[in-house]
Amino acid sequence: MKISAPDVEGYLTLPLQFPSTPIFPQPATHYLYIRPHEPRIPDPDSTRSLFIVNTPIDTTETHIRHLFGKQLSAGRVASVQFEDVPTKKAGVAAATESNLSHRNKKRKRATADDLQSTLDQINLPETWDRKLHKSGTHAIVVFADRASMEASLKAVAKAVKKGSSIIWGEGIPEDRVPALGIRRYRTHDRARYPARSEVLSAVNDFMTVFAEVSEARKREETRKLAEPDEDGFVTVTHGPKLNSVAREEEMKELVERQKKKAEGLEDFYRFQSREKRKEKQQELLRQFGEDKKKLEEIKMRKGKIRPE
Repeated sequence: MKISAPDVEGYLTLPLQFPSTPIFPQPATHYLYIRPHEPRIPDPDSTRSLFIVNTPIDTTETHIRHLFGKQLSAGRVASVQFEDVPTKKAGVAAATESNLSHRNKKRKRATADDLQSTLDQINLPETWDRKLHKSGTHAIVVFADRASMEASLKAVAKAVKKGSSIIWGEGIPEDRVPALGIRRYRTHDRARYPARSEVLSAVNDFMTVFAEVSEARKREETRKLAEPDEDGFVTVTHGPKLNSVAREEEMKELVERQKKKAEGLEDFYRFQSREKRKEKQQELLRQFGEDKKKLEEIKMRKGKIRPE
């Protein structure tokens, strides 16, 4: 039976049938509005993309791939960008990989903005295994090439013209999409208490990148201060002044720290042990000479005849 669909200027209106459920046994019709993606500022993917409005709230990338690849037998979908789901940019993903996985390898120093973007992408483990969208959400479907996009658009127009009945999500294996209903909330309840190792890994990554962001900011500020301004002047900065007392205390602390560092290293080399033994021997001889001299002086005082 041909389904009459409302016309929207500039869009192809594709009717979808929602399958009946035990809770709501009556079938329902949902309409997708599809047109080529024509952003105000074109990007490299806009020529091979379709703009879809009014996606169902339970839409996933698997649903979109199944719709165009299986149910419409059209082009191959490369990616799907939903309105309310943030996507990683290529530069950010590359920065994340280079900063978190290859820190020890020699690479070009990342800027503070790149590191900040990486920091924004580090999150704690998700507690929901599936995103539900708000009603009327739009999505951008990027195809493998322009030919796939055009073939998909023609397939949509053909299905609309024939009034084909397309059941939303029909034919998708259950293990391909996270379940809804009570199972969704059971999974959410378990995910609220992630493993300690996962939380620790996310926190460590965040703190590491945060430290790198701080260092990068300091380097950039130092570099900017060292550059002449428009008038050719260089800003000279200095730290807090120390008075004589504070300076003396600082030097004392420095000497004490140096002494502590040197503890246990006196006999590190063999020649140091020999010199230490010689010094000790000379000290004993000196003390022996002084004691001998004192003893002779005592004897001389005792041997003197005192007048009566």
